[in-house]
Amino acid sequence: MPVLNPDGYAFSHEYDRFWKKSRSQHMARTPGGLLDSAMTWLQPKRGPDKVCHGVDLDRNWLYHWGKRGSSKAPCNEFYAGPAPFSEPETKAVSDFLMDQRTQIKLYISLQAYGQVVSYPVKTNSTFNSERLDDFLDVAMVGTDGLRKKGSKSRYKVDASNDLIEQRSGCADAFAAYEIGIPFSYTIQLADNGVHGYLLPSSAIEPTARDAFEIVSGMLDYI
Repeated sequence: MPVLNPDGYAFSHEYDRFWKKSRSQHMARTPGGLLDSAMTWLQPKRGPDKVCHGVDLDRNWLYHWGKRGSSKAPCNEFYAGPAPFSEPETKAVSDFLMDQRTQIKLYISLQAYGQVVSYPVKTNSTFNSERLDDFLDVAMVGTDGLRKKGSKSRYKVDASNDLIEQRSGCADAFAAYEIGIPFSYTIQLADNGVHGYLLPSSAIEPTARDAFEIVSGMLDYI
């Protein structure tokens, strides 16, 4: 799927280059409570609730939704949404994955940035260690294949989930542990932090080639 977040993509081109969330509207409620009630007499008129835009679509999935690494504050960059699959984008993709689950062997979420290949580790579980070894093997084959093609880019494999930020409610974990797709990964593309989200246009094609080689190697191995 070329773009999971079409509205956010368009907004990033027209208004905010670094925008990453979707563009749905959510109300940020004015804080309340006992102190707020006691001080109401000092506020002749309560201001309107703030409208915040967007949900982090990689924190809007059902598996472990709303836990570590996500926020319930609508204006936060990592806002997970009011509920799992509250956004039409994640709902559409999850429905597709569910309908086609017997035909899909590999799910990959492509993101920026960091040059890391990661896979979801099922916490607090006796999940088969051999399956996690399989996850690691496929990831290693992909990155080794890129190196053998002569690419100067070096991608790391995050086998312990400590190279990327804390996350929950993510697509790769949902695909693996809710849908049952055999192999599921997140690939954070170039670069490794020099340019970050502001990737030079000259790096777009090399980044695409690198991603293609990684994915091709994984597919061939599977």
